[in-house]
Amino acid sequence: MACMSSTKANAYTLKGIVADAVTHRPLSGVYVYINQSARLTITNSAGQFELHHINSSEADLIATKIGFETLLYHVVAQKIPAQIRFEMSRSDSATMNGWIGSGLVKGVEWFQLFQNFYMGHSAYAAQCEILNSDVLHFKWDDSAQVLDVKTSGPLLVSNEALGYLLLLNFESFKMNKNGDMVYDATLAFKPLHSQSMDIINKWKENRKQNYATSQVAFWKSLYKDSLQQNGFSVQFIQRIFENESGYANALINKKNTTGIQSLKEGNTIVKKKFVDVPVTGNQNEITSFLKKNSLNIAVLSASQYIMQIKYRRIDAWGLDERTNGFNPFLNSLAESYSYIIFSNNPISVTQTGYAFPSSDFWLIGDWNWMGLSTAMPIDYML
Repeated sequence: MACMSSTKANAYTLKGIVADAVTHRPLSGVYVYINQSARLTITNSAGQFELHHINSSEADLIATKIGFETLLYHVVAQKIPAQIRFEMSRSDSATMNGWIGSGLVKGVEWFQLFQNFYMGHSAYAAQCEILNSDVLHFKWDDSAQVLDVKTSGPLLVSNEALGYLLLLNFESFKMNKNGDMVYDATLAFKPLHSQSMDIINKWKENRKQNYATSQVAFWKSLYKDSLQQNGFSVQFIQRIFENESGYANALINKKNTTGIQSLKEGNTIVKKKFVDVPVTGNQNEITSFLKKNSLNIAVLSASQYIMQIKYRRIDAWGLDERTNGFNPFLNSLAESYSYIIFSNNPISVTQTGYAFPSSDFWLIGDWNWMGLSTAMPIDYML
């Protein structure tokens, strides 16, 4: 899931109109948003929209409506047109042939599987509700033991713990029964409103606590070279897979970690045996992998390496749920780990987010298991 942002620019406004590609009539009720941000609006009766206070020099603008194909417009601050025009084509219902809706008996079972893993296993997950499950469609591949998920329109999720309405569009989503997921999606956040100051203050406190150890906070800390100050530590690991050079020799060293890892190759999930060899000395320094270019974008290049991120967080795991490799609690804090696995392509890191080739990025560990329930916008606290 690529999160598109770039260097900070002067704040600007995006204006435009959305129309039917066939009739050319304006479309009302279209969600228009900046991917991964809290910049979201809905077109009026004339199909018009405006988004204010955009400060990224590059961003992905998304237009989506049930019954229509989702569209993307890549915004470059230096080349913003006076009016952006989207022409939306109706989606082809034939593409859903053979898929099962979430209201049918088998669809209910697959919906529960999807919801349980994708909402995550944080304390907030119980306060997340999918508002329009009817847009979800499932297809089970028995030979590959993989569940495909498609949506016929934007999926709406209410997170009452953090105070966000989340809007998702899946380009693809595949998952097996172990919860290994491969997906490409866009995401927007609309802050919820309440008349109760107690609820508003609770949202603020939950967001503050959640942000401190979130993936968004990590990328911003990485860009600002403030990982240690913000409670993150990083260890680079060379992961050598079976049949690769050095695997046999690395296997002999009992200090190295061995296991079987779920990885994505293209658009599928595979499992491979591996040996992990921690990188030591100067080669383990973040400066060996992270460089800022002339555009003030930090470029993280660590071909065939894994970045292990360790951090402390107030966690939701109960005494009987200490699974998935987490260490036992120390007081009220759990020591958590996430692993970012990438191959030959670099990750671009900026003040307002990060960008990466979706085919290369693979995240496991706490962030993955906390799921959508802890997701936050890239423009939080800017």
